[in-house]
Amino acid sequence: MSAPALAASLAVLPLANASGDPDKEYFADGLTEYLHASLVGVRTLRVASRGSAATQHGQVSLADFGRALDVAAVLDGSVTRLGGQLRLSARLRAAADGTELWSLQADENLDELFPVLRGLIDRVLGSLGAAPTPEERRALDHVPTRDPRALDPYLRARHVSGQIRRTSQESTVLLYGDAVAADPAFALAHGGVAEAHALLFTYWLSSDAHLHAADTASARAVELASTLAETHLVRGMALSLNRRHDAAEEEFLTALALKPNLFEVHYHYARHCRAMGRLADAARWFESAGTLRPEDYSTPALLASVYVGLQRADDARAAQQRAVTLAERQLKLIPDDERALYLGAGCLSSLGDTGRAREWAKRAIAMEPDDSAVLYNVACVYALLGLTDSAIDCLERSVTNGFGHWEWIEHDSDLDPLRDHPRFKTLLQQKR
Repeated sequence: MSAPALAASLAVLPLANASGDPDKEYFADGLTEYLHASLVGVRTLRVASRGSAATQHGQVSLADFGRALDVAAVLDGSVTRLGGQLRLSARLRAAADGTELWSLQADENLDELFPVLRGLIDRVLGSLGAAPTPEERRALDHVPTRDPRALDPYLRARHVSGQIRRTSQESTVLLYGDAVAADPAFALAHGGVAEAHALLFTYWLSSDAHLHAADTASARAVELASTLAETHLVRGMALSLNRRHDAAEEEFLTALALKPNLFEVHYHYARHCRAMGRLADAARWFESAGTLRPEDYSTPALLASVYVGLQRADDARAAQQRAVTLAERQLKLIPDDERALYLGAGCLSSLGDTGRAREWAKRAIAMEPDDSAVLYNVACVYALLGLTDSAIDCLERSVTNGFGHWEWIEHDSDLDPLRDHPRFKTLLQQKR
């Protein structure tokens, strides 16, 4: 099969860590993420979500894999890092029959990493007939950093940044800070600083310090790289938390225009709309986020609560059932994922499975008894179960321990059973 005959659709498999050192796993994972995010930015190419590709790979034949993900080609490879040297091997295969379309191996100094990756990306795009627009080409040509001292902490931070845990986000702040210190012009590292502070503010400690840090770092990220959707996304997140809603809206829409198929843009824009009480818009963007990353359990869980607010009961139930299924799958892989437990518990309570809802909520609390994000979400579970006093107890403890995302508290339909309670009204008086 010749490359031009392939449809412009692709699955990117995780790069294998060929170094023999488990501590280098972050490096292979970070490069896989970079390749995937770069290719997702070309709108004439459809790229399967990373989670779907990783889950399906190895479970079925390559042909069945291609059919399951509806892709024509598969990119895989390996990476070895030895000191300041890099060896990258990659190949592109036709999914239908496994035909190898091409392979390459690059041995370079580490400071040439991103030019090497850009060459790989260009070869994939050319083989699949996916032509970037001039705007997309500018983003692809952006070299994040050439300084290995900045690259290492950045990739370590990316490796753990997806964990919605306070300790993880506190670690990423430090790692991204190290990357910025090594290369002050590293826009994506500034964006990482902003994102981590925004998440810390949203879930754990709603302090002026986190707001200011997110605002400053996101502004610097956009200043350094205004062609990247990622910088506008984190700017939108920071502005939204700073209640500069019109400016945040502009940044989210800019990010969507630059990279319309990036899951994180749809997801965080949906959260912004929900916090503003724009439930119809929130539903739309959570729906599209779920299409882009169908394996993510948090998206249907949050979408379900939006549907409840919109009085779309059948849609809410379907979303809750999907969220529980995906949370169960996640917990088989990572049993101590407290976020899967508390979001799944909320859906279980709405579905009438009160026994499992209580069990999952208790497990989450037992893991992180003082975590403000856990307490807030367990409060939502208890509210749905009709345990009003327990719900308000958790909510009060959550606010005491730092949770202060008041727009979320005001518009979260899970908390509707509490709204007429005097203690809830007193709690709202603490709003910033």
